[in-house]
Amino acid sequence: MIPSWPTSLPQTLSVINYNQSFPDVIIKSDMDTGPAKVRRRFTAGITPVSGVQIYTSAQLVTFQEFFEDTLLGGSLRFSWTKPPAHTEACEMRFTSIPTFTILGNETYQIEMALEILP
Repeated sequence: MIPSWPTSLPQTLSVINYNQSFPDVIIKSDMDTGPAKVRRRFTAGITPVSGVQIYTSAQLVTFQEFFEDTLLGGSLRFSWTKPPAHTEACEMRFTSIPTFTILGNETYQIEMALEILP
């Protein structure tokens, strides 16, 4: 069973520093002469997403337990709502270890890089 994003954490990524790319589904082959040959390799691809969330101290503990224990250090996929609209479910996984910054007064900013899986 695929774990779900904890309901006690924010359910959307902040618009601050939000970044998303289109899936890379093409392959490019260099030719001896002329322009490179380009074709579609896949019909669906991985969509890179990065963003931040603001957490309280309690939420930071919940996130750490989810990442380290439930997702085995970020190695497993999980179910969440698809950004940026967050209206439909999707499967995602972390592409790097999340980092956090102390904003003060028990408030933290978590930076995360994810990918939406096809």
